[in-house]
Amino acid sequence: MKWVVVLAVAAPLALTGVANATPSLSATCQPSPTNCASWYRVPVKLKWVWDNNTSTRTGGDCLNWSERTFASDTVGTKVTCEVTEDGTGATAGLPVTLRIDRTQPSITGPGFGRPPDHGDWFNHPVAFGFTGQDATSGVESCTGGTYGGPDGVGVGISGSCRDVAGNVTSGGFTLNYDATPPPKPTVSLLPGNHRVAIRWSSALNEAEIVRVEKASSQAVVFRGATEKFTDTKLRNGHRYRYRVTLIDQAGNTSTAAKSAVPTNAPLLLPANGQHLRNPPMLAWKRVRHARYYNAQLLRGDRKVLSRWPRRTRLQLHERWRSRFGSGGVEGSASRCEPQPCLKRNVAVLALRALDALGLQGAERSDQLGPGLVRLDHVVDVAALGRRVGVGEVGLVVVD
Repeated sequence: MKWVVVLAVAAPLALTGVANATPSLSATCQPSPTNCASWYRVPVKLKWVWDNNTSTRTGGDCLNWSERTFASDTVGTKVTCEVTEDGTGATAGLPVTLRIDRTQPSITGPGFGRPPDHGDWFNHPVAFGFTGQDATSGVESCTGGTYGGPDGVGVGISGSCRDVAGNVTSGGFTLNYDATPPPKPTVSLLPGNHRVAIRWSSALNEAEIVRVEKASSQAVVFRGATEKFTDTKLRNGHRYRYRVTLIDQAGNTSTAAKSAVPTNAPLLLPANGQHLRNPPMLAWKRVRHARYYNAQLLRGDRKVLSRWPRRTRLQLHERWRSRFGSGGVEGSASRCEPQPCLKRNVAVLALRALDALGLQGAERSDQLGPGLVRLDHVVDVAALGRRVGVGEVGLVVVD
């Protein structure tokens, strides 16, 4: 009888995937986001998580702690942990980078789209933007805009800057803004012998005067903060035009222009040969020792106006009432209304200067007496386009 011997050998069971399996390891952060991936503006608690029953800490920062709170600003603090599977020896490692910024950005100042227009003033809308600095997460954005009023000194502008971590700083700055031009100047010119005296309303503004002789010839003859200037060394009989420009503290301007003709004649205004569209201002040279003057206005040989100003000027008007009748004799009333006295025949005038010595009552005399100085002048009549000539008493219209 034969025996068959069978030997059974027990082979170990292969556990697929078990020998190569890595232990579970993760990290959580508080507050959110829990994956520790963003910037934090508050202290952060980091906690390592693994299975203590099957794995052991074998490397990295988790050898010393399993959870820790980080509070200091940091652009990136890197921490690591490594655990090893007890049965297989498999390892797992995990790095975490923490970024913390608890400090607000600083506002370094305003940024303007252009420098001030005049001195430290802006006089038309200007773009602005806040600028800032942040040492940790960096500046993400700052507010800005355009300022165009209202006018004011030290106008407050508010804004803010935000860093990447979300911290916000608010601040402000001031600017000087004035977009309103000064009032248009009121300009008066008084010609003289080789000169023109210029006066204007300034309201404490700086003024610039440009003298224009022709389109290609002009020059700045004055710039300053006064209200008067006399231009000298001029040609008599030559017309000069003056542009007076007021300049305020912000550089805004307003301009008015007038012209004058220097003369050595006794009558300064209106100019010899000037076409008159409106009743003129009469101005004449001062006569030594005269306390007052007699200005007469004639139409033909008829006196229609007699005035007794104390100053060396007289403003004429289109209408007035006269006490003189025909021939210039004071008597029956002569009315220029409703027809304007100056509508057709513009001013025929005889100007007399009365000496202060021994002439009591002379202001009512029609005759030239001792101490009287006649100031005759030729004026062009705008409405008729005719000249006027010297008559027996003064100037008469040449019809």
